[in-house]
Amino acid sequence: MILFDNHTHSHHSPDSRMNMIVAAEKIREMSFRGVCFSDHYDFDPPQGIKKFNFHVERQQSEIESLKESFPDLELLRGVEIGIQPVSLEAIQAFMKKHTFDTVIASMHFVRGHDPYHGKYYDGYGFLEAYDIYLEDILKSISAFRDFDILGHFDYIARYSPYRKHEISLKTFGDILDPILRILAENGKTFEINTKTYQPFAHGTPVLDRNILKHFRELGGEAVSLGSDAHSPERIGEKFEYYSEILKHCGFRYGVYYKERNPVYFTIDN
Repeated sequence: MILFDNHTHSHHSPDSRMNMIVAAEKIREMSFRGVCFSDHYDFDPPQGIKKFNFHVERQQSEIESLKESFPDLELLRGVEIGIQPVSLEAIQAFMKKHTFDTVIASMHFVRGHDPYHGKYYDGYGFLEAYDIYLEDILKSISAFRDFDILGHFDYIARYSPYRKHEISLKTFGDILDPILRILAENGKTFEINTKTYQPFAHGTPVLDRNILKHFRELGGEAVSLGSDAHSPERIGEKFEYYSEILKHCGFRYGVYYKERNPVYFTIDN
């Protein structure tokens, strides 16, 4: 089975200390085709929250040097852009200045709050808290299309204090459907972010397989697997398990992006 990790953070991300050489060695040890270093670049952080970004040229120069030592691996230059409606103008200006192999669009900040710190959820039930997050994803990707992969659509469920940690198609289909349609109709890729499906303080989020099936029905060709790893032991976490789920949901191919073009590979055994 061919596997590729589209979403790994190096020491260039402010919240990661992972050495790129160590990451590449881990990828080789796991017999993966390669890895994309998609480091954080966020805009307009909430008050009191550190701005996450990195020096693009330094990151890319280090990746190019690394390729000389690992010619058997695909080592790609990526970015995880922090989307939110208020930041779209700044994001578009940033994208005009830089080139990447892969651009992941992920939402971390919601209307002046960082859910990681918990206060966003105050005063909301789970339906409203999750719905607002999804609404802002939809607003962002309706206006901004210069990305390849939609990252961790259910990030909001990781840190929520509710019993309900699943964003299901049944409950949120009215807003998930247009999100998935935009992705499928514009050749974008939906991500399974395996970091999300582990125990957090208030529970363990669950991936609704019906979302994957619906994306396939809408014409989605492939789904991206991303570990969101900030340390080497989490690279490629549970990829074989989720590859089997993808096959059962009708997908035959995985994908990564090189020079912003999709490269498909079979996930069949």
